[in-house]
Amino acid sequence: MPQEYYYQWTWELSASPEALWPLVSDTNRFNRDTGLPSMKLLGIQNGVKRVKFDLPIVSVEWEEEPFEWTYPYRFGILRRYRTGPLLEMRVDCRLERLSPAGTRLTYQAWIKPRNIFGIVGIPIVIGMYSRQRFGEAYKLYDRIASRGDPLLVVATGRKLSPSGHARFKALNGRLLNEGANAQTLDRLYEYLHRADDLSIQRMRPYALADGWKIPRRTVLETFLKATRAGMLDMYWDLLCPECRGVAKDHQHLSDLSGTSHCNTCQIDFNVNLDHNVEVIFRPNPSIRAVDAAVEFCVGSPQRQPHIIFSLVVPPREELPIYTLLQEGRYRLRASGLEGTQNLVATGDGPVQKDFHADSLGWNTDIQPIGLSPYIRLLNRTDFTQTFQLERTTWSDQAATAADVTTLQVFRDLFSSEVIRPEEEISVGSTTLMFTDLRNSTRLYREIGDAPAFGRVREHFEILESTVAAEGGAIVKTMGDSIMASFRKPVSALRAIWSVQKELAARGVPPLLIKVGIHTGPCIAVNLNDRLDYFGSTVNIAARLPGFSNGGEAIFSESVRNDPEVLEFLEHNAAPNSLARFQGDLRGFDKPMELWRVKV
Repeated sequence: MPQEYYYQWTWELSASPEALWPLVSDTNRFNRDTGLPSMKLLGIQNGVKRVKFDLPIVSVEWEEEPFEWTYPYRFGILRRYRTGPLLEMRVDCRLERLSPAGTRLTYQAWIKPRNIFGIVGIPIVIGMYSRQRFGEAYKLYDRIASRGDPLLVVATGRKLSPSGHARFKALNGRLLNEGANAQTLDRLYEYLHRADDLSIQRMRPYALADGWKIPRRTVLETFLKATRAGMLDMYWDLLCPECRGVAKDHQHLSDLSGTSHCNTCQIDFNVNLDHNVEVIFRPNPSIRAVDAAVEFCVGSPQRQPHIIFSLVVPPREELPIYTLLQEGRYRLRASGLEGTQNLVATGDGPVQKDFHADSLGWNTDIQPIGLSPYIRLLNRTDFTQTFQLERTTWSDQAATAADVTTLQVFRDLFSSEVIRPEEEISVGSTTLMFTDLRNSTRLYREIGDAPAFGRVREHFEILESTVAAEGGAIVKTMGDSIMASFRKPVSALRAIWSVQKELAARGVPPLLIKVGIHTGPCIAVNLNDRLDYFGSTVNIAARLPGFSNGGEAIFSESVRNDPEVLEFLEHNAAPNSLARFQGDLRGFDKPMELWRVKV
């Protein structure tokens, strides 16, 4: 039996466990900050990763079990080494809440040496050097967490070279002249100048916007303009629906296909533009070079932040834990059972909850649970079970492909960014608006071709600017009509409300617009080298303007039931101007519940 070395170190920190967790549990960053070399993933089998890194005189290779963790109190890992001076290492890190504030962080390590190099090296490298470096890292994280902004992990020294600085400033001036947001560019310069390499590997515009206290669309549109200017590079990250990690990293939208594969989970999955395709940015190498592939840990809790806990429970045993939840829906799964247990976390939910893994399976009802629950995981089977609790909703800080492609700025700047002609990629939900001018033919006859053409062209300009202002995009024009897309129904309604008022104020006779709005799933396609949509949602939306008498918006029940639409109509629709009716749509078997409102 080889000798086992045991170490336990404790630090008392000022920040709370939940504030420290995003930094402490990011072992990719922690390993970098404590001096470990970068690692390479060699393969995955049955969830066990085979990893290696190279030291000056030896190559170290090991098998790494999946991390276990409970947000925000504990994580641990077991590594079994195949080469190098160590035979095995087990790590356990715990964060204990102190009263009235602060955290006691306890780090424990159990290490077995393989040979004399391990016996000599463990007390020096781990017992002395690691303790010092770990303490420095945790104290740095405490300072960052205590100021309430873990977004920016500051690197040592300044990172932009003189040439990168000069190029940024030159492009910055050009972008300002083109109307880019000055505050966003200032924050971006500071970020690129001060942030470490790991922070800029995947720059998420919505997360940065939240940290900078700037509107999300402002930051996203500025990043798109900066990409077009050569300041940033844009990538389309394909996320696995199971582990939610990056399955593939694409530089162009045309690289996407309707199906993909996750090597970690060993599953095939369907691609969805508003669900698992996230747009991220990196600095252009002329501004600052960064190796996006370098990794210092191939697995950590922060790679799957949607998973609240992932814990192994042996057969016929139980495991008690505490955790913290946000309000919302969750699902609990066990590795040896089919299906999941659906949960909803609320402030008045039960503070204690037992979950059994047994032959009866999961309860089909949605179970309530409190926000700071004490949970017992009971394994009543004869097999080891891994329990995982995960949020069902995806992060709202992801700028999805659907978010980006419905922006007029994107379509104007990146008109060549389309999916391949043969591909059809799902969009889980989008809002489509079709418009048509009422009696446009009569307008040409009454006021003459040239004046009528000017009025029609003016109407298009008003539509284009208003749709863009509401975060939408003109997909195409058809005669006197347009098709536009939006991420939310209320954006389409607000847009057409503004358009009709503007048209009514421009000249005599006033132009009246007929509008149809519908929301639902559709398919994104390449039509005539343009990003377009088709499917039932498109067909329904295209037919709705036919029910309008002009100066009216016709919309479906799904639009009417949107909470933001209800609120907008309550404050803006004239009394008794909203009416429900049955509409017979060509090509559909049954009449459809529709709504009409005067705009």
